[in-house]
Amino acid sequence: MARRSFFYDALLLTGANLLMRGVSMVFQVYLVGRIGAGGIGLLTLINTVGMLAAVLGAAGSRVAATCLVAEEYGFRRMAGVRRAMTACLRYALLSSALVGLLTVRLADAAAEHWLGDMRTASSIRVLGWTLPLTCLWGVLGGYFTATDRVGRLVAVQFADRLMDIGVTAALLTLWAGADVERGCLSIIGGSAVGTALSVAVLYGMYRRDSRAQPAGSAPPMGRRLLQLALPLSVSDDLRAGLTTVEHFLIPWGLRQYGASGSAAIASYGTIHGMVFPVLMFPSCVLSAVSDLLVPELSHRRATSNRARICHVVRQCAHWGLIFSAAVAGVLWLIAAPLSQALYHSGEAGVFLRQFAPLVFLLYMDAIVDGMLKGLLQQVHSARYNTFTSILDVVFLFVSLPRWGLGGYFWTFTITHAVNFYLSIARLLRVTDYRPDWGFVLRLALSTAAAALAAAQLRGMYAVAGCYLLLLALLLRLTGAVDAAQLRWLAGILRRRAAGQAAAR
Repeated sequence: MARRSFFYDALLLTGANLLMRGVSMVFQVYLVGRIGAGGIGLLTLINTVGMLAAVLGAAGSRVAATCLVAEEYGFRRMAGVRRAMTACLRYALLSSALVGLLTVRLADAAAEHWLGDMRTASSIRVLGWTLPLTCLWGVLGGYFTATDRVGRLVAVQFADRLMDIGVTAALLTLWAGADVERGCLSIIGGSAVGTALSVAVLYGMYRRDSRAQPAGSAPPMGRRLLQLALPLSVSDDLRAGLTTVEHFLIPWGLRQYGASGSAAIASYGTIHGMVFPVLMFPSCVLSAVSDLLVPELSHRRATSNRARICHVVRQCAHWGLIFSAAVAGVLWLIAAPLSQALYHSGEAGVFLRQFAPLVFLLYMDAIVDGMLKGLLQQVHSARYNTFTSILDVVFLFVSLPRWGLGGYFWTFTITHAVNFYLSIARLLRVTDYRPDWGFVLRLALSTAAAALAAAQLRGMYAVAGCYLLLLALLLRLTGAVDAAQLRWLAGILRRRAAGQAAAR
């Protein structure tokens, strides 16, 4: 089977992720209305514990599965693909079962001593019991991404999300009522049901693929799996633990600053449950690219195709910066009316405008991280993430009690800037890519000019539309985007459309 276009797969994942993120955003607005900012803050803390358990349980299995399968599939060693998947599934099941049982046993202690609210204990127990499903989903998702079966993965993800939303809404309406504990448990339980459905479907499709592949011998995968997974797991575990401490420090620090317990949780919920979902909603475009960069660059690295690696890095950096400029400008300009329309919250609008310029750092860091993983530089990437997480903990501990939310914002900005600098420096060191600083300057000037002009208008849609139109025009006039680049992008779309038409 011919290898599908990397850029077409990115477009497919992008469209699907936009649709799912859109559905999720609408649902998030619904959840804010049902359980309030305080409930959202409590749910975010629960999910932080779940994230820590998921990272510990996965133990690097998803990235290991993606890289191993991509290498074997790239050389059409189908027996190697099967052996890699068998090793990764067993590894993920064992590690996640152990961590899941530990999570269940420690649920009450975590609720009392870490989160400071016993209402979270039942949700933490559900997260522990369903942890193996989450980790198996990661390995299976890595398989379908690495073998260019993105369409199947997208369809299952969408069904998963719809099931999650349906079950959660039913539980909130029929069982939870105004009870915050039951509300959080309903949301966690709905997500678990969706994950169980998608794991069953993905595993069934994988088994069908596996039976259709020709038999053959394959080298042992255990050593290769551990060489990939263990270093990544150790660093990911450390970073996840540090991230968990960061999240717990925020409400603690705000209370030390003078806020009441409920107000601290509400402010935490506003930023992490209301502002960040809007800020990161468009990032699904770059998340799709980042996921696909791992198998794409893994394959090119295995075949020593440095020219193709440089081409992929250049195009992703170029279009990623343009996309980040479009999103950052729109969010900065319409933060207040957008937050009022979604949440009826002026506070959320203030925070959203404050964080909007950081889109450049957040979005481009996701792209660079995907590139480093695809080039087997995940150990270096993990070191940088761990280092900046330590900085986060130290800075939050010092700044939050003194400056409150201002201290949180500057800590967030500084540590993410340091992380991005270290990551991009490593990428430049291991590839032939060199930044085009002339393009960066033209993009910056075009972004600033378009934002200043659009800010003179009134109306959320008019401002956003004017900004995007002016930005596109200025990028074209300044040569930041030239005719050759547009023809290249149009050619990819035309070739893929022609291929689909021929297949039909």
